[in-house]
Amino acid sequence: MKVAVEANELSNKISIVSKTVPSKTIKPIMSCVLFDVSHDGTYLHATDLETGVKARVQCEPDGEGRFAVDAKILYEIVRTLPSEGKVQLSFSSGLLAVECGRSKFRVPTMDPAEFPEISLPSEGYALDIEAKTLSEMIDRVVFCAAKDEFMRNLNGVFWEIGKGFLRLVASDGFRLALAEERLSTQSESSFLISLKSMKELQNIIQSCSETRITIRYDGKRLSLSTSNIETVMRVVEIDFPDYKKVLPKAFKSKVIFSKDDLIEALRRTMVIAKRGSESVRVEIAEDVLSLSSRSPDSGEVSEEISIRKEGEDIIAAFNPLFLMEALRHVHTDEVEFNFVDSTSPLQINPLNVEGYLYIVMPIRIV
Repeated sequence: MKVAVEANELSNKISIVSKTVPSKTIKPIMSCVLFDVSHDGTYLHATDLETGVKARVQCEPDGEGRFAVDAKILYEIVRTLPSEGKVQLSFSSGLLAVECGRSKFRVPTMDPAEFPEISLPSEGYALDIEAKTLSEMIDRVVFCAAKDEFMRNLNGVFWEIGKGFLRLVASDGFRLALAEERLSTQSESSFLISLKSMKELQNIIQSCSETRITIRYDGKRLSLSTSNIETVMRVVEIDFPDYKKVLPKAFKSKVIFSKDDLIEALRRTMVIAKRGSESVRVEIAEDVLSLSSRSPDSGEVSEEISIRKEGEDIIAAFNPLFLMEALRHVHTDEVEFNFVDSTSPLQINPLNVEGYLYIVMPIRIV
């Protein structure tokens, strides 16, 4: 069996699927990429048993066959080949030959029968969404998910589909991010996808050139498909906390300010905050937002920015990193801080833009 493929095409598809290959595995076959060449096309498969990726390679095959080859070795080989011209792949007697120009490699393969099967959901419902839109939604929430894998109900992104909306929610217990998009679907469901799978999914979406993605859900698995890439992942079978209980119902104070002004002020305040209590005091009075922090060993800092305020004066304290990360994911020049009081969650919104928000829990004022 032989395959002739453009170097750029092969490099791109191997790069996409190899991100799913686990870095550590007990079974050697799990460190491989599976090549499947048939009259239906040439496909690359990779999986970590939680997420599976199938990528179609545009090439000129001669014959049919299947083989599995170490993903890391293959990726390093292809990455070092000239980016122009064609790569010749030949499989025979358990060896894969890779040739490009004057470069020739011979790489051992593994039994493809041992490679786990990757199958897409055939039941359930499907909906379409712009690839750029989904990528932006993931980017706006994924950083808030808990990093600790033992916190299974928070170590991921919650998907909620219903009443014409797709909503993504992530929280680590101290902050929360929500992004939603209106869709033409009346289907209703909700499920949790692990943080690891979400990051792999994000990489795949950013790597593909398609403008639209088809999402399918069958109750246990979620798949995303384009014309050349298919990804399937298992949902985490655990309940996500009721995030709606955290969302404030009414506010006593609303503050509008320049996002860049507060980011710069926070950046300077964090010089001291990170050497002390890792907290910043936020004081709202009249048309000024004041930030301050102190450390017994490193000194103190204070900053002020101009604001537009409606409602009561507020004094509260927050982890400055949580404020900073939320602001960096807001895509408007001006931002709203909506306060209930000094002990209730703060809601952060882009000004005059619906579709996403952030919640940050306050900490005890020191």
